[in-house]
Amino acid sequence: MPRLQTRLLAHQGLLMLAVLSAQAGTAMAAPLQMLVFPNPGLFDIAQDGQVQGPGGRLLTHIRQAGGPPFAVRSLPIPRALATGQSQPNHCLVGILRTPEREPHFAWVGPISSGAMVIYSRADDTPPVRDLTELRDRRVVVQRDSAAAQMLAQQGQAPQQVSATLTALRMLQAGRVDYWLVHDLSAAPTIRATGGPALKLQLTLHQAQGFIACHPQTDAAALQQLRLAVHKLQQRGDLAEFGLR
Repeated sequence: MPRLQTRLLAHQGLLMLAVLSAQAGTAMAAPLQMLVFPNPGLFDIAQDGQVQGPGGRLLTHIRQAGGPPFAVRSLPIPRALATGQSQPNHCLVGILRTPEREPHFAWVGPISSGAMVIYSRADDTPPVRDLTELRDRRVVVQRDSAAAQMLAQQGQAPQQVSATLTALRMLQAGRVDYWLVHDLSAAPTIRATGGPALKLQLTLHQAQGFIACHPQTDAAALQQLRLAVHKLQQRGDLAEFGLR
């Protein structure tokens, strides 16, 4: 084969490798999709879709701490869980790490810590001393939440709703008598929206919130995310979310 033709073929091969490498680099650089749940006082969603409140600040801190590029979407818990389990490079922000969820995600964190609690109205609603006393009572939980799983494990069937605010309003309106919820979600909503006073009936165990990503999420992006969260822990930036 003539020397010139050999050089041309080699040059073409190098060009093809460069194109393939660029394409691979572009695919790896695609931003993660961070999924958050609307939660007044915690994840406030503006009209333009921007995430504000403490949750918005958390996302900003992650970016500033060297986290990977990511876009943010707001979805109800059921849709977010389904999306995070089925689509690589999608991550849920602030979900509790339960045995049922453990094998379905790659976990980053923790990023928060708080107690599971039971609220009632500040009236003559009978007190409760443990979860078993919620049996045959009117209880509301957020659909597909850790609270819903806790009651399902005991054979209880509470009323399930899609949003924290909906659960709060149902309790205040007397449509249910108890609300089982993670206090890091409930307390900001109660402060932000007001309404009739509530009573903290019972404080249960502490539960930590994590970022949960699809198991096939890009490994380099996951490592960046873990390093960024670790940096926030070291700096004390997660104290607002119960981690000190």
